[in-house]
Amino acid sequence: MQLFPSRSQLHEMLHCAEECFEISSVTCIMFGEFCIFATELERLCERGVPVPMSANLSVHCDGKDINFKTNSKRMASEVFLGGSCNPTTWRSDVAIPTLQRLGITYYNPQVSQWGPELIAQEYEAKQAARVLLFVIDNQTRNTAGIIEAAQLAATRSNSLILVIYPYRPDQSILGENVSMQEYYDLMNGLLVLQNLVERQRIPIFGNISIALNCTSKILRDAINVQDLNVEDGIRPLRLGTDLIKLNEIFRSMDVNNTGTVSLGEAWIALQSNTKSNVSVADSLNAIHNSDVYETLIANFSTRDDPAEYQINFEQFCAVATEWAWKLKNNSVASESEIPSVWSIFYKKASKFLHRAIIRPFNNFIGWPSTLIPESENRDIFVGVTGKDIFWLNSTAAPLIKSMDLSVYKADLNEYDVRILSQQLQHMKASRLILLIVPPHSRGISIMALAAHFIGLRSKLVLCIQSLPDDCTISGEKLTQQAIKDYNRGRMYLSDYATREGVPVFQNIADALQHAIEEVQRR
Repeated sequence: MQLFPSRSQLHEMLHCAEECFEISSVTCIMFGEFCIFATELERLCERGVPVPMSANLSVHCDGKDINFKTNSKRMASEVFLGGSCNPTTWRSDVAIPTLQRLGITYYNPQVSQWGPELIAQEYEAKQAARVLLFVIDNQTRNTAGIIEAAQLAATRSNSLILVIYPYRPDQSILGENVSMQEYYDLMNGLLVLQNLVERQRIPIFGNISIALNCTSKILRDAINVQDLNVEDGIRPLRLGTDLIKLNEIFRSMDVNNTGTVSLGEAWIALQSNTKSNVSVADSLNAIHNSDVYETLIANFSTRDDPAEYQINFEQFCAVATEWAWKLKNNSVASESEIPSVWSIFYKKASKFLHRAIIRPFNNFIGWPSTLIPESENRDIFVGVTGKDIFWLNSTAAPLIKSMDLSVYKADLNEYDVRILSQQLQHMKASRLILLIVPPHSRGISIMALAAHFIGLRSKLVLCIQSLPDDCTISGEKLTQQAIKDYNRGRMYLSDYATREGVPVFQNIADALQHAIEEVQRR
C-alpha cells in the first residue's frame, strides 16, 4: 500500500514517539533513529516519491488506547468525535473511514464500557482538538452530549460542528419504548441546545457526510465554522437569531427607551458589529438609491443631514438587511458593481422580508421586544423546574428578599422553550444565577442552560441531585437504563462545573445559602 503522510502527521508521529514508553511490536527502533526515518520520509514526500508503509499501525487514538503514559498529555488529534455513543455506529461506519481517507487524525471516545474516570481523559482530548465534531443521534438519550455541546457552543463556538437527528414520537431507545412525556423532554432539550447554538452563529447539520466535508474544509483552509455558507451544505440560521442580535444592538443605542434611534447611529452600530471601516457618509451614500432607503424616508420631512433621521426597530431591521447584503457583495463602495438583475431581485426580496417576514415572525415566535431594563435587573436568578416552584415561592424568594436582595423567579419548565429567549435575558441581567437540577425531573434543558452559562463565565451556583434507583417522574417509573443515562448527564455537568470553579451542592438549602452569601460579598 502506498501512503503519503502529511506534514502534520509527521509531527504527530514524532510527538507520539516522545511520549510513548511501550512499543507493542517486537522490532523496535530508538527515538533518534525514528527522527532520522521521519526526516527522510518527509523529504521523499516533498519530492512526491511513493513510500511503502504498513497500514497496520495507526496514528489515530481512541478511549481504549494504552500506549501513553497516564500522567502525560495524549497525542493531540485534529478532530474530537463527540456526541452519541453506544449503540450508535456513525463513528465506525462513516466518520472514521472518511477521516482516514482524508488523512485527518481523530480521537474516538466511544468505548464498550464507559466510566466516570474517562471524563478527565476526554476533557484533555477536547481541549487539544482543532475541530469538535458532535453528532446528537436519536438512538440514545444524549444527556451528556447535549450538555457538552451547549458548553462548547459558549467556549469553542469557532470550532464546533454539530449534527442533530431529532427524536420521533413512539420510538424506542436501547430497546425501551419512549413515552410521550419523555419524548417532549428530549425534544425540548434539543430545542434549547439549538437555540443556544444558533445564538453563537453556529450552523446545525442534518447529515454526517456534509459535516465531515465541512470539517475537512475548516482544517484545510484554516477557517472558523461561522465562515461556512449555504454552498457548503449548512442549514441557514433561523431568522429569529438575527432578530435577537439586532434587538440587542438597537436597545443598546436607545438608552432613553424612545423606540427610535438616528439613522447615523444605526450605521455606526452596524459597522462596529460587522467590523467594517466604511465611513458613515459612504455607507449612507451606498444605500441612498435603494428601495429600502426610499421606504424609510418616504414620510420624513426634508433635512440637511439624513443621518439625523429617526428610525424604529422595524426600520432598523430593514436597514441592517440591506447593509449585510451590501457587505457580502462588496458593494458598499461602488453601487455600479452590483449586477442589475440581482439588484432588482434583492430590492424586491428586501421589501418582502420587511413587510411579510420580519414583522410577523417577531410577533409570532415571541422573541423579546425589548432587552431587560436596568431597573429590572436582579441580584439572584433562581431557576427551578417542576414541583420546586413551590419551594421557590414559599422559601427561597422570601429568604432572599429578607436579606434586602432582589430575585427573579423562573420556572424553567421542560416543555416551554418558547419563553427561553426572555429567560436568557433575565439570566444575563442577574448578578448571580442559581439553578436547581432536581431528582424529580429528567433535567435535560436546565442542565444544558447551566453548562452554557458556565462557558459564558457567568456567576453561577448549582444544586445537582441524582435520580434515585426507584425514580418516578410525573407518574412514570423510569427504567434503570434511563436513570443511568440521566445521571450520566448530571455527572458530566458536575465535573465540568467543578473544573471551572463553580460551586456544586447536593442540598438545595445549602446551595441557596451559598448563593446569598456570594452576592452579599460582591
